[in-house]
Amino acid sequence: MDEQQRRWIEELRKFSVCQLADALGPSYPVEAGIRPIDTQFRICGRVLTVQCAPGDNLTVHHALHIAQPGDVLIVGGSEDSDGALWGELMSISAQSRGLAGTIIDGPVRDPVEIQLLGYPVFCRHFNPRRAAKETFGRINVPLHIGKTSVHPQDIVLADANGIICIKPARAGEAVDLASEIAQKESNIKDQIRLGRTIFEILGLEQHVRKIDRPAE
Repeated sequence: MDEQQRRWIEELRKFSVCQLADALGPSYPVEAGIRPIDTQFRICGRVLTVQCAPGDNLTVHHALHIAQPGDVLIVGGSEDSDGALWGELMSISAQSRGLAGTIIDGPVRDPVEIQLLGYPVFCRHFNPRRAAKETFGRINVPLHIGKTSVHPQDIVLADANGIICIKPARAGEAVDLASEIAQKESNIKDQIRLGRTIFEILGLEQHVRKIDRPAE
């Protein structure tokens, strides 16, 4: 990871997915169907992509073996997989190696143990059965994760609101736009605490449809 990318990650870590979604606009995709095991879990880091064979996590184990500190594993699998692609032991390994988190487009097991461990994991659903380890997939390839396309070296931010992937070339722009959103939100919060309503602050009266009273 180069120094510039490291700085962008540190800056983007300050924002929520909501703030980045507002900053980048409605045309920018956000995936909300993959959920954190613990709603407090947050991820921000450089992407290492993994494409698994259905029901087989051999490729994830290899990716975990070669991953660098600060990496985020984003794993494409099969939503109806017969086995969990990630679990407690892999989370312990990832945490000990300094990874920033794991996002699984498929099933995970050991949610209670992972929650207690505190290593951030996001997944589609749970499956208690172990995956096979026989078929190798691909690493560092483009993936489609729900509504989001993700590429190796992208910067991913994930929290309870959803998952957003940012191209390194747009990271500076995202930081600037999200900073403006965060400042506006801070100003609005101050006004709300002083007793004003959001209706007043945003000047929403102009958008309220006027209804003519019926003649008496």
